[in-house]
Amino acid sequence: LVRSFERALATLDTQEFKGKTVVVDFYGLTPDKDFMKEFFIAWLQGQQVQIATDPNQAQLRLKVFAQVLAVDQGQSFVGAPSFTVPILGFVIPEIPLFRNVKHSGHAEVKIYTIDGETGKFVDQSHTAIGATQYDDYTIMLVVHFIRSDIDEPKWDWEPGA
Repeated sequence: LVRSFERALATLDTQEFKGKTVVVDFYGLTPDKDFMKEFFIAWLQGQQVQIATDPNQAQLRLKVFAQVLAVDQGQSFVGAPSFTVPILGFVIPEIPLFRNVKHSGHAEVKIYTIDGETGKFVDQSHTAIGATQYDDYTIMLVVHFIRSDIDEPKWDWEPGA
């Protein structure tokens, strides 16, 4: 989730905020919004944007909407699931022939800029979109081969003769 949020922020232009003092109002629908707000403020500071502790001191008010902050997971599985043997009570472990566990992160952010003194709308950013993907594969391969440096024995007699 954080990496997708970083990728979304990387597409934003902060030139109009540089050298100015801003206050950040961050809005999101998930509990992750508090962490993302602090991450966003630290990112802005890394872009040489001054953050005001007192909203009355700010030249600009940034209303940041995290429209999407999501992590999705999906799984494909072919094989024998784990199970408990009745009566004996011991567990047979799962035997995957093929498994794919997919994780993806999605983030969408939009910034509305408001003048700190007048409260009038100044500008809005494009919707910044970031996405990440992490796939974990398990494939069972059963391979049998023999490698040897032993010579074949040469017998003068054959068994059963």
